[in-house]
Amino acid sequence: MELIHKTITQCLQARAAACPDRIALASDEGSYTWRELDHLSTCMAARMLSHGVRKGTHAGIWSTNSPNWIITFLALEKVGAIPVLLNTCYSTDELAQVLDYADVEYVYYGEGYKKLIYAGMVEELKKRLESKVKRWIYIGRDKERKWMGEDSFVFAERMKKAAAQVEDCIRQTRPEETAAMLFTSGTTGSPKGVMLSHDNLVNSSLETCAHMKWDETDRMLIAVPLFHCFGITSSLLSSIHTGFSMYVIEYFKTMIVLRTVQEQRCTLLNGVPSMFLAVVRNPERKNYDLSSLRRGIIAGSPYTREEYLEIRKSIPSLVLHASYGQTETSPCVSIGDVGDTDEENAVSAGRVIEHCEVGIFNLDTCRQVETGETGEIRVRGYNVMQGYYRLPEETAKAIDPEGWLHTGDLGYLDERHFLYMTGRVKELIIRGGENISPVEIENAIRQYPGVKAVKVIGLPVEVLQEMVVACVAPEAGASVSETGLKAFLENRIAYYKIPSHVVLVDELPVTASGKVALGKLKETAAERIREQEQAEHKEK
Repeated sequence: MELIHKTITQCLQARAAACPDRIALASDEGSYTWRELDHLSTCMAARMLSHGVRKGTHAGIWSTNSPNWIITFLALEKVGAIPVLLNTCYSTDELAQVLDYADVEYVYYGEGYKKLIYAGMVEELKKRLESKVKRWIYIGRDKERKWMGEDSFVFAERMKKAAAQVEDCIRQTRPEETAAMLFTSGTTGSPKGVMLSHDNLVNSSLETCAHMKWDETDRMLIAVPLFHCFGITSSLLSSIHTGFSMYVIEYFKTMIVLRTVQEQRCTLLNGVPSMFLAVVRNPERKNYDLSSLRRGIIAGSPYTREEYLEIRKSIPSLVLHASYGQTETSPCVSIGDVGDTDEENAVSAGRVIEHCEVGIFNLDTCRQVETGETGEIRVRGYNVMQGYYRLPEETAKAIDPEGWLHTGDLGYLDERHFLYMTGRVKELIIRGGENISPVEIENAIRQYPGVKAVKVIGLPVEVLQEMVVACVAPEAGASVSETGLKAFLENRIAYYKIPSHVVLVDELPVTASGKVALGKLKETAAERIREQEQAEHKEK
């Protein structure tokens, strides 16, 4: 694949010119052609200009997936503003912190997410951020429960004069400039604003399309959050590149996915492993026809070989391409190819993409290791972020003077340049001087009968530095005992890797992007262990 030097808007305009009357986007309230999507985003951009939004303005989008989310995002790109993509799960305090840090002046917000009602939260935030945020603009459904259309805009916003002003803004935007600010997952600390350019995002999505062999006849169900880099590149921008149509749902819900795939005959579905597992393990799965699905990407968090094969067996028509990346790499670093076997997709993260260099470095010597040896994955190439917003020291820690992005992930490369993940540097547990990878222990625990999900963590302890703790979610009706599990592990892993404690939980807490919320899990585990120790002390 050759890299291109275009803005997101230039790609959109080229798509609208190539197939103006083809369906670009559909939802429960109708559909939009590429001509309509281009036109409505121009009308929205004209409105933004009248509100004072300008090139470089930081404007937050805080909403579940919808046509309005997409139109707002594309309009901000036309103005040359910087969309700041906000997690739909943020609490009032979290959102206030992020908006203040990211210097957001305008916030485009929706109705809410699950139990969160944004209108009430906005009223509180208006007071707290009065000197910071200039305007809060609602982008949910209108009074008739419809999404944006031609009649959503006044005459002045639809005039040629307004369109000419927007075109002037489009001409002033350069591909090397910042196209969006997204946030690291924040599972262990405060989210950092990752600045990604048009070059980053446009080429990352183009590379994905080349590997996936998607085309204009496809129809993608977008169930991953659009505020996530996975959603932007592998859904929205990939649609713009290839011309396939998008069907958007507000957020992932198993029954909605099952029903929508069947009714809309969707052919493409991307997701994190937990999404696919929820679909295939739902008892209602057998009542739905998912045979229209043909390709998708599975990425965002680890999965086992057995889990991948379980998904493939349940939906045999759906070939899932393994992929690895992170927000800081726009996000793709490696991805499976058409023709890769199920076994290759089940155990690897695909091959390293073109124009991207991956090095595996020894943590102690900081030198590259031999093929097949494990070390930290470092990335260099067009896909590496511009940096963390207003965090020069953090950026310098992440990207060294030679241009290598230190991902914090552990893995190795084989002779064919397949990438294999083995864990996280920060999740390494140091127990009595031994470096312990949680992944190895997790893989062993998953073989124990009755285990639905597991996450192994390290918690501080005197003398040994850290103790190994296994947080286990049993299957419905199953019983998992600490004694039985430890006995099971004795012949499978070294003695020093056997968990000091087994904490049973109903579910592992996850972020909106499907990753385990480590901070919350560690708090829960520490509290449970403390309660158990206090109870044992009283008995003595």
